[in-house]
Amino acid sequence: MTMTLIKLICKAFLLICLCSCGLAFADNAPLDLKPLRSILQLPDNKIDLARAKLVIDKTIDPSIDIRVNLKTIDSMVSTIRSMLPANATDEDKLNALRTYIYYAGSWNSNRAYNYDFDDPLGTRLGTKLLINYIASRKGNCVSMPLLFIILGQRLGLDVTAANAPQHILVKYRDPSGNLINIEATSGAKPARDIWYRQNNPMTDQAIANGVYLRALSKKETVATMTFTLAEHYMDTQEYEKVIDVTDLVLEYAPKSVDAMVLKGTASGRLVKERYVSKYPTPNLIPLEQRAAFESLAHNNQYWFQQAETLGWREPSQADDESYLQRVGKHQ
Repeated sequence: MTMTLIKLICKAFLLICLCSCGLAFADNAPLDLKPLRSILQLPDNKIDLARAKLVIDKTIDPSIDIRVNLKTIDSMVSTIRSMLPANATDEDKLNALRTYIYYAGSWNSNRAYNYDFDDPLGTRLGTKLLINYIASRKGNCVSMPLLFIILGQRLGLDVTAANAPQHILVKYRDPSGNLINIEATSGAKPARDIWYRQNNPMTDQAIANGVYLRALSKKETVATMTFTLAEHYMDTQEYEKVIDVTDLVLEYAPKSVDAMVLKGTASGRLVKERYVSKYPTPNLIPLEQRAAFESLAHNNQYWFQQAETLGWREPSQADDESYLQRVGKHQ
């Protein structure tokens, strides 16, 4: 085994620490991505992000009732509509949506939605599930923007998702066609691109390649949401399922560097599990297994290289510490 491969595998293990620490045991059930793929195959104007998110979350937690939770979301939208004046403008809708989510009142049973400061790095997979956020009123940089987008689209607002490193933000297009960033983890306040670049270090290359801060299509948004499912299978150490899910993500969001890195990571884990732990050198791997070994070893290197080519850089400990300091100031 080459030193380059060993280095990349070690790098992969390091990145696992950045993934969610959620459900810890594999159920070994066959992976059925057909319901999710059927949603992704729809035209954008036919895709319901709420249903898509619940389909993803139900794959993680089979107890989730999609029909019941869609009714809950519809009820939330009805409440927000009741807060609107006649002939409501986009600004009216945005203000009502902000009030409903971020300010305690009769509209939300006097329970505002807040950032989960007990899990500032978003390492708990459960807080990324939509129904858990709605029930607990504590979310993170995945569940908070997605709920804002889901409710906003149902209100007729032109809102969608965009990516930053380890973060999702909201992109709102106003009636004049201007794109405005909205930070759902901070009261849905407007935020400039430069603010994201200062707080979530990203390369010029990644911006130019459309990896970060670009408004996503609905298909790309669903694919981005699907990444949580890949994280779940990483937690349960079902690495082949991680690869299957990241393949689906990359089919519809080919610039998802997170999916590339996780696919490379899962490939590295399989190399260690199946070969490194059993054979001291590649020459000792049985001939009939070498093609599989070489394929996994190739994918381990290739997907990290693809992500880096697009401008991805591995987050540093200093980045995490800086983020924790910023979060601490808002508690």
